[in-house]
Amino acid sequence: MSDDRRLPAVVGAVAEQLSPGALDALVAALRANLVGAALEHAVATPHYQEAVRDLREAWERQPEVEAAALALALECAAEREQSARRRRVSIVWTGPPTEAVPVRRTDQALIELVNAAKQRLIVVSFAVYKVPAIAAALVAAASRGVAVAVVLESESESGGKVDYEMAAALGSEVAKHATIYTWPAKLRPKTAKGTRASLHAKCAVADGERLLVSSANLTEFALTLNIELGLLVEGDDAPRRVQAHLDSLIESRVLDVVR
Repeated sequence: MSDDRRLPAVVGAVAEQLSPGALDALVAALRANLVGAALEHAVATPHYQEAVRDLREAWERQPEVEAAALALALECAAEREQSARRRRVSIVWTGPPTEAVPVRRTDQALIELVNAAKQRLIVVSFAVYKVPAIAAALVAAASRGVAVAVVLESESESGGKVDYEMAAALGSEVAKHATIYTWPAKLRPKTAKGTRASLHAKCAVADGERLLVSSANLTEFALTLNIELGLLVEGDDAPRRVQAHLDSLIESRVLDVVR
């Protein structure tokens, strides 16, 4: 590895290896212009000292880098590392299991997400059929003060893509406790033959913190029997951005309340 690439690599490694307290001590030592062995002894643990020694040796090959700049680089790398540790992506799977990796079943992951919601919950699905446990979880979330939005395909708006109303299939209790949205036909693009676009997304997002994206509709078969694959993202900015996107579509009435 060339000298100009080694220092950034070592900065990343040090940010990953050192505890937050040790990293703070190292940053303080750099800002106090400590060098050589004094810099290494700014941290107490021998293993951490070895990491700092690697950093010092890489830094010596690039003396044009100022101590304050190196301290800032360490702080930036540490923040990135902490963000990565807060992010968790889990496989969500309905279908034949294997011993290769542990997975959560789709209905279990969705109910877990709904039950964890504290303020805002948005669930999106194309089809809905025979999911009483999901309906009960949505009602329970609304009853504890969560603002629940459910976005569904609609028989009247789909142009014949579905032959029953999804909101009715989800149940009257959900309709009482949640706000049901769909994509109005007048806003949907069409093919040259006049076929309308479908509301085909399947996802759920809670509090801008947890996001489930799945191939599974809200149907008994999709949640318990079919082969379906999804990802549950906890932390990072993807849940926040998806929630903001859906909320923007609702506010602009691209997704409108079912009348």
